[in-house]
Amino acid sequence: MRLTIKITLAILLGVVLIFSVYSYLSIQREREQLKRNLSREARHIGESLRVMVTELWQQHGEEEALGFLLRANQGYSETLVRWVWVSNDGPASYQPRVPVAHLDRLRFEETVTLMAASDEGHDFLLTYLPVLLPGERMGAIELTESMAEMHDYIQESLRRSAIVVGALVVSGLLLMTVLGSIWVGRPMRKLRAQAERIGTGDFSTSVNLSGSDELAELSNTIERMRGQLAQARDAEQAAHAAKFEALEKLRHTERLATLGQLSAGMAHELGTPLNVIAGRAKLITREGMALEDITRSATIIHEQAQRMTGIMRQLLSFARRGEARKQRVDLNLVMRAVLPLLEPTLNKQQVELCIDEAPAELLVCADSAQMQQVLLNLILNGIHAMPDGGKISLSSYPAAAVSVPDGFENPDQSWVCLQVSDQGSGIELEVQKHMFDPFFTTKDVGEGTGLGLSIAYGIVQEHGGWIAVESVPGKGSTFRVYLPVDCRGELP
Repeated sequence: MRLTIKITLAILLGVVLIFSVYSYLSIQREREQLKRNLSREARHIGESLRVMVTELWQQHGEEEALGFLLRANQGYSETLVRWVWVSNDGPASYQPRVPVAHLDRLRFEETVTLMAASDEGHDFLLTYLPVLLPGERMGAIELTESMAEMHDYIQESLRRSAIVVGALVVSGLLLMTVLGSIWVGRPMRKLRAQAERIGTGDFSTSVNLSGSDELAELSNTIERMRGQLAQARDAEQAAHAAKFEALEKLRHTERLATLGQLSAGMAHELGTPLNVIAGRAKLITREGMALEDITRSATIIHEQAQRMTGIMRQLLSFARRGEARKQRVDLNLVMRAVLPLLEPTLNKQQVELCIDEAPAELLVCADSAQMQQVLLNLILNGIHAMPDGGKISLSSYPAAAVSVPDGFENPDQSWVCLQVSDQGSGIELEVQKHMFDPFFTTKDVGEGTGLGLSIAYGIVQEHGGWIAVESVPGKGSTFRVYLPVDCRGELP
């Protein structure tokens, strides 16, 4: 609506300016035309009077001629007729209203028309007609006409023009306000509402303005943009879903690969209770065995079966693919949960895993299964770096004075750390530059997928953290997983 008012005021200003100039020129033209008409009438009257005065002057003398002019003056109510001498030495009553110097053309027998003002400020049109008398004496007939009528006419014209301009402005404002609201204001409100909906991500509503004007073209453009944005959003969502699905498949693949690495140790771990169960079962089948011994053997069989069930449940739980679900997790509990899964492999590889828990809870907003996968990948990576056995340290603690990498929105966030240290062969500096790249591995073909560290890094990134690495070739490596402290306002 403000645009309509601006356009209306600009148009009205132009119209008023043009009309004012036109009115001024028209009044000036009529003023000049009125002056010419008055001057023409005065000349006609003056010519008639000059002829009569000249004849009377020649036949009856000066007194008769001047008396005729006095009598003639009474016959013209709007025109004052006087006799004047065109010289400075004549009687004061016969001196012209203007200086004699302005009447030099009378000496050439030309009629002179002048505008003059009285002492009261009134304007007059003066017309002088020369009369050449015997003895080369020059006189003239002065006709004075008041311009009050012309001024009244001009004032009336100005008043009418002002009324027309005022009526034009008022009607223009009313008309443009109504038409502007219909033609501009209402469509603009629809377009603005549509733009605001698109800005908030709502692409479900369409606005199509009828017509072929600029606003209709803008509406069509916005409608095309809405469709393109909707298609782009759908495509982005589909791409994001496909990317997430592919990432989940890769993680599940790596989880299964990790499970395969654990299976050899688990097979040995299951072999012992199976042998115990088989031996106890044979004892029970023997005749003559005391009831107390049968009961003891059955109890041992039950305990070993429960042990195998727990091991298989842990393996199935780790191998099962599920949706990521973040909740408040204590990192100390996560560290404890990976120990049963790793214990057979640790025993087989003669590796000692030392867990140093933080004295208090370390709560983070995380997916427990994904955090377990991160720790398993890092610990298995350490086990592979120590083919002759050794020691791996797993610890958790609040991180203080952390150097946060670039790109984090809240560098002042409080952090906690999961640290995995091994006594392996270490990592060369050139390898460290690519160790988190997908499918990058230094292992022989068939011994690794090259996805373990990459997926671990991706999981940590999704949880708002990062992995830092320190390694000295020949002395071992330390992986530090930094995670933001749980914000209790984020989860119910």
